[in-house]
Formats: sequence, structure tokens, C-alpha cells
Amino acid sequence: MIIKKWLQPYIDEQGLAEIEKSVQEAEKNTSGELVPIVVRKSSTVGHVPIILLLSLTLLFFIFEIDYWQMEYVSLPHTLMILIDFAVLILLVKLLSPLAVVERLLTSKMDQRSQVEQRAINEFHNLNLTQTRDATGILIFVSLMERQAVVLGDQAIAKRLEPEVWQNVVDQLIQGVKEKNLSSGFCRAIDMSAGLLSEHFPIKPDDENELKNHLVIKE
Repeated sequence: MIIKKWLQPYIDEQGLAEIEKSVQEAEKNTSGELVPIVVRKSSTVGHVPIILLLSLTLLFFIFEIDYWQMEYVSLPHTLMILIDFAVLILLVKLLSPLAVVERLLTSKMDQRSQVEQRAINEFHNLNLTQTRDATGILIFVSLMERQAVVLGDQAIAKRLEPEVWQNVVDQLIQGVKEKNLSSGFCRAIDMSAGLLSEHFPIKPDDENELKNHLVIKE
């Protein structure tokens, strides 16, 4: 598998194999169907270039950069303004796609709500609602926001409260911060298997209903 450029700082091919193996081992002890997924971002960021441009323009005037330019640069004022504007546009173009900038200029509330909604959408897109015993479980990471969500299908939700998964979520977020997704996912998968095996032990006729590899999406 060719790893996308935005994901390369976080995982390599060996890491992908380790995650798939972790899912295989986890599902030997539980009838739960675990699906790990990482997405580049969940939040809409169309507002980021606009806010960044306004912020840079404000800083330009606060620090009176045009005044200092007139002191040291012998160019017509109109031409200097055009050059300044071009520089601002270039800075916006270079800085806007950076995850740290997108995260800084998107409210925490918006990030959280959009990550949760994306996780719900992927839960349905990946057919986790279609397992035989309603035991699908999504282990979801959104990189830009550095947030994670664990969602279980109906049978799991009835037995395990959402708060139970917080330690699993913490492992995923730690993996993102350490830029070691394979370690974070493997720890999260092992912990999930331990929680599931108590309530959903493996059945004699168990089948692997969903693929075990890490799902990667923009």
C-alpha cells in the first residue's frame, strides 16, 4: 500500500502490518468486529485562509510595517502596497494548509462536533451496522484535530457505556502526539479486545465479517 504523504510522518508499512495483526489477534477472543480508521481531517476549513489573511493584515498595521518600509525602501508607495499584498497572499497560501494553523483557527467546539459527526458517517459507510450480532466497533482517529472516537453498534452500546472507552481514546491521541500511530492503534485495539471479550466472547461459528486493515481516508 502506498502511504499518503500527509500520513507518512505518523506510520510506515510495518506499522500498517502491525495494526492489521493486532485486529486479527483481538478478534480471536471476541465476536466484536473492530475496524480502525484514520482520516486527514474532519473539520471544514474554508474559513481559515480568510481569518489568516485578516489576522496578518491586522498585524501589518499594528507593527506599522509600511512606515518602516518607507524609511528603508526607495520604491513608490503604491508599488510597495502591491508587493506587501502579494507577500500576504503568499503567506496565506503557504500557512493555511498546515494542520497547526487549521487547528488554531477552528474552535474546539466545532472541531469536536465535526469529528464526532465524521465518525458516525464512517461507521455507516464502512458497514459496521451490518454485522450479524450488531457488534461492530469503530476505532477512529482524525489527525488534524488530534482527536479520536470509539463507536460501538447497538449490542455493544447496550452493555458498555461511552465513558468506558476513554482510556482507549487516550491511547489513540497519545499515538498521534508521538507521531506513532501504529503504537497508539495497537494499544487501543488490545484494550478494546479486553473490554469486549468479557461481554462478547468468541463464538464457535464466528466469522470475520469486516476487513482487518487500517482504513485511510482524506
